[in-house]
Amino acid sequence: MRKLIVLLAALLFLGGCSEGDRYNFKGSGDNWDVFYTVDVSSEDSKEATGKIVYTGEEPPPETIIYAIESTAGGTSANVSVDEGEVVVGRSACEGCAVIEQGEELDVEIKWDGQVEEIELTTE
Repeated sequence: MRKLIVLLAALLFLGGCSEGDRYNFKGSGDNWDVFYTVDVSSEDSKEATGKIVYTGEEPPPETIIYAIESTAGGTSANVSVDEGEVVVGRSACEGCAVIEQGEELDVEIKWDGQVEEIELTTE
């Protein structure tokens, strides 16, 4: 009986670890909307993707420099803007710090001598 209880407890523990979590972050500024999704597959493994959308009144810039920062680290790039949108490339890591529920992300977007800072929160 004791072995059965230990086996059931182990299965519940392992089952809880295998599911993972998905966090959908979003935020808006005067000129940009940012959407960022993080899939956490374990306590030290994640994959992230996102999109940055230009909402300003002027024509969109040709390029931007963006940085997305969290307590788990960050990503940044100098990228071309295609029809007012930027796809934030898929990033993945194993053996790394991961974003936790309720965390806020800080985004900085630079273009044509302007800078906009946006805070992303989960939906």
